[in-house]
Amino acid sequence: MISLLDFHSRLILKWRTKVRKKSLFYLTSTAILIAASSHQVFAAESVKASTSERTVELNKQEADPSPKFQTKEATQASPVNQVTSSSSSENEATDSSTALTEEAKASKEKSVVKENPVVANETKKDNKSTFFAAQNNQATARSNTAAQVKKSTFVDVSSHNGYISKEDYQRLAEKGVSGVVVKLTEGTSYKNPYAASQIQNAQAAGMQVSAYAFSHYTNEAEARAEARYFAEEARRLNLPSSTVMVNDIEDSDMLSNINTTTQAWADEMRRMGFSNLMYYTSASWLDRNNLRTKGPIQTERFGLENFWVAQYPTSKLSADDAKTLKYNSEAGAWQFTSQAELLPGRHVFDQSVDYTGRFTDHAPIAKNALSGTITIKNNNPETGTFDVIVSNVGAPYGVREVKVPIWSSVNGQDDIIWYTAARQADGTYKVTVKASNHKNSVGEYNIHLYYVQNDGQLVGVGGTKTNVSIAKPQGKITIANNNPETGTFDVIVSEVSNPAGGVKTVSVPVWSSDGGQDDIIWYTAARQADGTYKVTVKATDHKRSTGEYNIHLYYVQHDGQLVGVTGTTTTVSMARPKGTLTITNNNPNAGTFDVIVSGVSSPDGVREVKLPTWSNVDGQDDIIWYTAKKQADGTYKVTVKASDHKYSTGIYNVHLYYVQDDGKLVGVAGTQTVVSLAKPQGQITIQNNNPHTGTFDVIVSNVSNPYGVREVKLPIWSSVNGQDDIIWYTAAKQANGTYKVTVKASNHKNSVGEYNIHLYYIQNNGKLVGVTGTKTNVSIAKPQGKITIANNNPDTGTFDVIVSEVSNPAGGVKAVSVPIWSGVNGQDDIIWYTATKQVNGTYKVTVKASDHKYSTGLYYVHLYYVQNNGTLIGVGGTSTNVTISPDKLKPTGKITIQNNNPNTGTFEVVVSNVFSPNGVREVKLPTWSSVNGQDDVSWYTATKQADGTYKLFVNASNHKNSTGEYNVHLYYVQNDGQLVGVGGIKLQVNKRVYETPYYSQRDSRWAGRTYGGYTFAATGCVPTTVAMAISGITGQTVLPTTVADYLYHSTNEFNKRSYGTTSHGIVLAARHWGLKTETLGSTAAVREALAMGHHVLGAVGTSVFANYPVTHELIMKGYNKEMTYVMDPYNASNNGYYSVDYLFRVRSLDPTDNTEGSPFMTIRA
Repeated sequence: MISLLDFHSRLILKWRTKVRKKSLFYLTSTAILIAASSHQVFAAESVKASTSERTVELNKQEADPSPKFQTKEATQASPVNQVTSSSSSENEATDSSTALTEEAKASKEKSVVKENPVVANETKKDNKSTFFAAQNNQATARSNTAAQVKKSTFVDVSSHNGYISKEDYQRLAEKGVSGVVVKLTEGTSYKNPYAASQIQNAQAAGMQVSAYAFSHYTNEAEARAEARYFAEEARRLNLPSSTVMVNDIEDSDMLSNINTTTQAWADEMRRMGFSNLMYYTSASWLDRNNLRTKGPIQTERFGLENFWVAQYPTSKLSADDAKTLKYNSEAGAWQFTSQAELLPGRHVFDQSVDYTGRFTDHAPIAKNALSGTITIKNNNPETGTFDVIVSNVGAPYGVREVKVPIWSSVNGQDDIIWYTAARQADGTYKVTVKASNHKNSVGEYNIHLYYVQNDGQLVGVGGTKTNVSIAKPQGKITIANNNPETGTFDVIVSEVSNPAGGVKTVSVPVWSSDGGQDDIIWYTAARQADGTYKVTVKATDHKRSTGEYNIHLYYVQHDGQLVGVTGTTTTVSMARPKGTLTITNNNPNAGTFDVIVSGVSSPDGVREVKLPTWSNVDGQDDIIWYTAKKQADGTYKVTVKASDHKYSTGIYNVHLYYVQDDGKLVGVAGTQTVVSLAKPQGQITIQNNNPHTGTFDVIVSNVSNPYGVREVKLPIWSSVNGQDDIIWYTAAKQANGTYKVTVKASNHKNSVGEYNIHLYYIQNNGKLVGVTGTKTNVSIAKPQGKITIANNNPDTGTFDVIVSEVSNPAGGVKAVSVPIWSGVNGQDDIIWYTATKQVNGTYKVTVKASDHKYSTGLYYVHLYYVQNNGTLIGVGGTSTNVTISPDKLKPTGKITIQNNNPNTGTFEVVVSNVFSPNGVREVKLPTWSSVNGQDDVSWYTATKQADGTYKLFVNASNHKNSTGEYNVHLYYVQNDGQLVGVGGIKLQVNKRVYETPYYSQRDSRWAGRTYGGYTFAATGCVPTTVAMAISGITGQTVLPTTVADYLYHSTNEFNKRSYGTTSHGIVLAARHWGLKTETLGSTAAVREALAMGHHVLGAVGTSVFANYPVTHELIMKGYNKEMTYVMDPYNASNNGYYSVDYLFRVRSLDPTDNTEGSPFMTIRA
């Protein structure tokens, strides 16, 4: 059908281009030859769709195997639900020599090639659709590993398969093939000339025959035209209307409105009498598939079971393996290969597995006996329902649907319903029958059994009878909560049942006896958690009528009909609105009081409780209408603040109103109260005055102020030097309502003695008001610490410093520092040790004389604390004597690696604690990489620093750019000239290697830019090569114009004295970007630089690159067998490998290219 490989597509397209010039005879014979070896990609899906030609029980001639019984079933035009369908298309492969290994690797979409023309009117338009092949390990491809797969498989054929004999089909049947899908048409101008023989011979062999049309439509009119062309050809070939008709969808021109046009195709096919439709396409075109992207075809619209899906996990997949994989098993069928060698030497077929039986179940070679057993279960008079169970289901042409026509014996078959039984997990079929769907008829019911076979025919199987009875509707009405205060009552409906019609809703019509039914309301009762139903009735909804009320009960059944159940009456009365006002919590300190409203009731309901409140000062100019908030105990509450009423004092008026449910405002009651305002209050308490930490807490309690308290302020200062250390603290409110500030003497210049604490409030109006004040005394303990010298060992030249009793109340102890030095040469060997805290709370330092130049005699030990604020404070000190056995004196030195930079491949070596009994004249550091032994060893001499250490800078570029393990050893040249080894270290060195980009000076982005009147395309070779080198060394993106801008605007080396750039310009540009240059004056020097991985820039004269007097700059990188790779910034076609000898031989001799002594130089980090 469709070639999987782009390789195939290219071949077929080339063949098509040539074939147009050939004769019809040549064209036909070539197409048939190619078809004989075609590799096809996918097939179509099947779907459960059917039509029925029989609508009543079978007569004797039609149903001899079925039980003999009479029936009253009414004629039914179509007892089987029709399903939207789709079809498959054919596409022909073109080259039998295509490598199968290529197809097996294919996991991405591939081009589709249509059937090659074999008659004059067949479409030659190239197909553009693409398809995905699923990988074997894609679990999602196995839509349902438990899916049923039909035993038989099927194939599809077209004119490219040529003549297929009955014997050929019989051999296919022997290999498990029981169905064939024959191409009939393509578009509206092509018919398969072999279709008649392919169909007749398949039928003669006992195969099920289906048909397909290759589609090209792009609009609805074309879709309908192609459908008619397909249907008319099917009729001409005498194919029955029950034939599976497949729409082959694979032309990519159809994609833009594929769903609408395909629906038009399906509608036209049904109009033409063909409704057993299926659709053939690639998995990648479906919106439900096992791929990373979803296609445009809406499977829900046409039914996923109506699709025949093409998808190839491997180039050749056996039918048994395909049945195990079960790809696309939610579809109707899956075309798993286009290379099935079912007739070796004759034909290669597209082969598919059948999930639903649409393509194979009707084959005469696979029939079953007609059987079926009807059982009646769960006959329930309370609900008027029963279940029909059908077991032992079987039919000669398979069973597509199980139909159960059921009717009561009342009034003939006027209530007959043709049920479609649902298949159960145990293989039986089930229908639940409700008397409510049969006019609530009782007595005898008739149950007959039919099957819609896979060939679409309806066959009678058997029948039985059962008796149905239905209980009457029941319900109990109870009146509850009849409340004259609110004018309401509840209607409770319990014991609700209606076996016959069911209960969709419970309706309760209610009206007063005044004025007839002029106030009737049909309430829908709400179901309660206990299963009862409830309606709350308000007299306000019934014109405020009192006296007798009528309550009736109806059920709305499931069929929408209303059935009466029962009724009752009750008496309703209404009271006046009520409510009690109480004033509580009248607080002069806060200037507030609470209004409590209790006993709230109103026959017309209470939507809101309103409390207009105002003072007697200046009338009602401060009136506020408060909305009271309902409390948990049912009362309503408002808190009134004098601050909201202009801080007025004296008599306040409080009135009570209700907003009723009808929105009306009704007055209820009123009262008065007297409001007064007190002075601000507050109490200061000093707590936690701690001399060890120099801190104390200020607690402010009993805070009150009628004008409100926005903030609590505490100005605090020591009595030393007036208020020079005053701080205005903002106290933090605590959970218990007090306010707190913690004061630290360290924030007050560590002053001790008397402290002053005052209290202020910032009121709600922003004013600051003083409240009170107090004093307290503060003292601070000094830092403490005890130094002990332990383990003073002359054999090892070591001793321990133990620091105990550590405390610093004022500043805390972040770290314990112990500076130590010998009495020899001042403090030239001082080391600031950080003591380590021990389990017992002490701190410890171990001191080695070897770290202090093996000095002996008196050692000084001082003690400092690093406080919590980072400052250093001295605590104490001591000294000790150190002696060392002469035979223990050895050279010392500590190697430290710093600034190991993987971006540049550099690091620094720092040597400290340098000492030798015979003196140190020089510090030597032999360094090499572990690659190839010591072939890159360098004996470096470290430079002495101001602090007495020695330092060395190492660059991997000086060690052949080797990375990985490096070795650094330490030697001293002593004063007596002898070389003595001290120690060594290893480290890992990395150097990031960046890809060197290629830039062209003739790039359209900058070729026309001018510098000094010259275009960059003509003169930009040096800035371009330098930009390539900088980018390749640093990893930055440095453009040629960036280098040119620097050289032109910041130097005189580019297009200033003459056109072009001098060699010195290269030096300046490299230096500007932090890089180094080295002039290379010989071929050997060039080879060495290239071998070490450096970039080399070289100016050449007359050569393949330039013709003197024009010289040209090149960039070189890499070295192998006397060759290096050259990039030419002017002509990329010159890029490639050249001999180093040749390049140096054609070097430029122009003075501007030799300002540094040679036209060749390296740029490196």
